[in-house]
Amino acid sequence: MSDLIRCGPCGYAENNEKAEKWCTACEEGLCVDCEKVHKSIKTTRNHRLISTEDYRQIENISVSLNCEDHEKRFELYCKTHDVAVCLGCVPTHHRTCTDVIPLEKAAANAKQSTALADLEDTLTVTIQNIEQIIADRDSASKKLEDQKKTIKNTIDATRTRIMNKLADLEQKLHHELDLKHDDCKSEERKLLTLLIKLERDLSCLRDQTSQLKSFASDIQLFLGTRQINKTVFKEVESVKERIKSVQNYEINFTLNPSITALMNESDQFGKISVKMTETNLPFKEAKVDQAQIEIRVSDMKNIANVRLQLNNKFVVKKENHSLGLSGCTILPNGNMLIANYYGKKELIEYSEKGKYIRDIPCSSQPFDLTVIDTDRIAVTYGNKNYIEILDIKEKTVERKVKFDSGCYGISYQDNKLFITLGDIVITDITGKVLKTLDIECGFYLTTTKDRIYFTLKSSVNCISMAGEKIWKHTVEPSVVLRGIAVDDHQNVFVTDTKSNTLIAIQHDGGCSRNILSSTSNFDRSCALHYNKDKKVIFVCNWEESAFVYNLVE
Repeated sequence: MSDLIRCGPCGYAENNEKAEKWCTACEEGLCVDCEKVHKSIKTTRNHRLISTEDYRQIENISVSLNCEDHEKRFELYCKTHDVAVCLGCVPTHHRTCTDVIPLEKAAANAKQSTALADLEDTLTVTIQNIEQIIADRDSASKKLEDQKKTIKNTIDATRTRIMNKLADLEQKLHHELDLKHDDCKSEERKLLTLLIKLERDLSCLRDQTSQLKSFASDIQLFLGTRQINKTVFKEVESVKERIKSVQNYEINFTLNPSITALMNESDQFGKISVKMTETNLPFKEAKVDQAQIEIRVSDMKNIANVRLQLNNKFVVKKENHSLGLSGCTILPNGNMLIANYYGKKELIEYSEKGKYIRDIPCSSQPFDLTVIDTDRIAVTYGNKNYIEILDIKEKTVERKVKFDSGCYGISYQDNKLFITLGDIVITDITGKVLKTLDIECGFYLTTTKDRIYFTLKSSVNCISMAGEKIWKHTVEPSVVLRGIAVDDHQNVFVTDTKSNTLIAIQHDGGCSRNILSSTSNFDRSCALHYNKDKKVIFVCNWEESAFVYNLVE
């Protein structure tokens, strides 16, 4: 049989023995004799053997056990990068990783792990979501069929009504034609009757005149001629008088203009249109285990090589009010926005060159902000229990979202907003809460595609989107950490308002160093932003200056 599983060792010896067992570690079949040998060898006796019938259940499920880079078997697991590695990966990609453990240890109790349970739950919930969506779409399709049927019935009913109406109008018109025709015929018949009678009377008089001429005496003829002549004259005058008012009748037909318009101007029986409306399909969120994405160390930049090059510096306008520059960002057009928590109820916009452009009004003093798209930003207001989505082009509030406590740091990533309220709340851009991470955090946070970074007292923390700890880096206890940003290599930058420094932290949280200090005119720097398009760091002192640095790595 073509689907027969052969024994691997026997096949190597050119013997085609049927396999009875399958070794999941060696990925080959074993006959009865080879199974005994397999169990007797020290290096293979603990391998898991399953029946060939059970192997058929997973035969088409592809799970790679070998490293693509080195073509060696996975034997280790890096907890920092959440990835299986071979012996060749360690010196090249994971030399600095301190938590590389044997793969067998990492996989121990895998069947009882929460990750597997979460995966199964995710699959179950997702399948339920898909089933609900399919049911919704089937219902929508049925509605379309019902709508088509209704419209066809309406068209047919309308045609029937029109035909019935036309038949009724036709019958009335025929009846009217008959009446008009009969009236005309009646008038014609009256005249003809009169003329026929006159013709008959005159013929009779003519016969009488002829008879008088032939047989009557002269006196009779004389008197008769005069009497007949008088009668003829009377009849002739009567006819002449009657034919003075004789009329010819012509029956014509004029089509109703509405009918003419229907035939000439209407090129459609009706109009079919399609109205499209957005629908919110049901999708229940499942607990998805956010596995860390593999990050090759060779692609990372060591913070020892990171330096900042001053690009621009400008002084933020005061105009008789205090400054507390708590948040900043760079817009898609390159302009810079600054939140002044101690100033007026407005955001301050500057050009790339540091030239003041305008103020954007807010409902209260803004604390932090993040860019959503070209025209929209999200703003927090510190101890005010709400955030706002602002249209900065129209200077309008698109949406206001209320919470139970003050809103401070905010970040936007993949159509989601991440907000610090003591813990971390994740919402969509409509303000619907998607998830709350019960994790204590400080005032500021930032995000990348798969990670959340936040400050808390003297530490910088990196967690997964599911809230699982990836690393924690603690600096000196005396620092006061505030603004935080992450570059393209996941190196972290954080401001220390107490020592007036900008600290860089290695992408794995392993080490840190000060890259800017008070000698660089830093003075209680708080607001911090990294722009990946321009590769610049934008940082603001609390009470006066703003700096733009080129990031050189």
